[in-house]
Amino acid sequence: MRRHRCSRPIAVALADGIIDKNTIVFDYGCGQGGDVQYLRTKKIKASGWDPNFFPQEKQIRSDVVNLGYVLNVIEDLDERLSTLRAAFKLAARALVVSVRVESALRDGLEFADGQVTSAGTFQKFFGQAEFREYLESALKRHVYLVAAGIAYVFSDEAAESGYLATRAFTRRLEYRTDLIEEFSRNRAARRYVKMANRLGRLPRSDEFAEFEQLVGVFGSHQRLQRLALRQVNREVFEGSRDQRREDVLTYLSMLRLQGLEPPPLYALPASIRNDIIGIWRSYKSAVQEGERFLFSIGRADTVVAACRSAGVGKLLPEALYVHKSAENDLPALLRLEIFAAWLIVGEISYDVVKISIDGRALSFLRYPDFDKDAHPSLARSVRVYLPKAKCEVRDYRNGANPPILHRKETMVRPDYPHFDTFRQLTAEEEALGFLSAAGIGCRESWQSLLKDCGVEIVGHSISIRETFSEAITESNSGSRAT
Repeated sequence: MRRHRCSRPIAVALADGIIDKNTIVFDYGCGQGGDVQYLRTKKIKASGWDPNFFPQEKQIRSDVVNLGYVLNVIEDLDERLSTLRAAFKLAARALVVSVRVESALRDGLEFADGQVTSAGTFQKFFGQAEFREYLESALKRHVYLVAAGIAYVFSDEAAESGYLATRAFTRRLEYRTDLIEEFSRNRAARRYVKMANRLGRLPRSDEFAEFEQLVGVFGSHQRLQRLALRQVNREVFEGSRDQRREDVLTYLSMLRLQGLEPPPLYALPASIRNDIIGIWRSYKSAVQEGERFLFSIGRADTVVAACRSAGVGKLLPEALYVHKSAENDLPALLRLEIFAAWLIVGEISYDVVKISIDGRALSFLRYPDFDKDAHPSLARSVRVYLPKAKCEVRDYRNGANPPILHRKETMVRPDYPHFDTFRQLTAEEEALGFLSAAGIGCRESWQSLLKDCGVEIVGHSISIRETFSEAITESNSGSRAT
């Protein structure tokens, strides 16, 4: 297969800073060499080896090794394991490894632990959890699932701690000035921002023809949205001293969660190093506070206090619901919980995160029509049990009565593009007494209530049948008379 752009794993690694212009890359099992050629056009030193297309090329120890969609085509278990270990041995800093995780082929015949396709080729399809467990068992290293079927495995602790720093400090994109500059120069990105300015919101994937191309270049939907919003808003959020302090504590806690020792102060990125020097008496003091902060994640009273003081989100007795666009405004402890859950399941597509106030569980909830539907239905829930490091997936797409959302404005920031629309709808529904009705949390009961009351919701507007409108007027008049 010939490509004019790079593969998805390489795009993600570029966007995450795992690969940059100072990185030497080796593609183990490079096929026809599409990724190698692409990296060279970006002035990145790259070479590759493939048993079929480039068997004569040398296998070279390099900063980053890419093992892209190779493991899933090897049917022999011993060969698969030896290939993985051989690739990792060549990685001086990190291995980028990817496998197929799609659903089973419709016309595939079962063979060994995979399938034989109609073309006669073998394919092993991994589950996301299975993929992580396989890598950890084979390499005895921490595994970072960064997308479906894509993982980083670090051989160098300094590179690993540097990567965690980018996770802790994602709230301010000035830590990735190279990515910001590339986004501002990209023609498709400029067209995306122009469309966003015209719409007054970020275009959806089906509204912008080059959306997936941009995702391929910049790594993820979430990163594309952050970069675009930064261009739209035209302001760099530097953050207050407290926010800087929280980010440093989050970063140090992330290291401890992975069993890593904090790197020497001089090895940290300059912006982080300056924050530590400016806030703490010493690096040791910062590390000690980071350890205390990490232990607080297991204290229910601390998590409850963080949920109640969040300042954003829909707080219910058992959990806090927050839209993904507002995550970075959460208290550091709650952001650390999200990171801990991410370590278990990897980066997945979701719209709302549900944080249990006892701190023991967290759910990533997918609402495909969050912006468009006044009361969107839950399509999928990935519930992560933090103490046990396990997860449970529930699919609601074919269910007749899925859970639905109300009061969406409470889950987003006031500057969210649809905040006023959401808030107006909630005010109207409260005035009608709908939101105090029992059983409205699921679609059937909610629709039954609307039908009984002669109400229809179109978009985010309420249409009331005339007889019901008259009844409301009479009720209000009687209340005033009383």
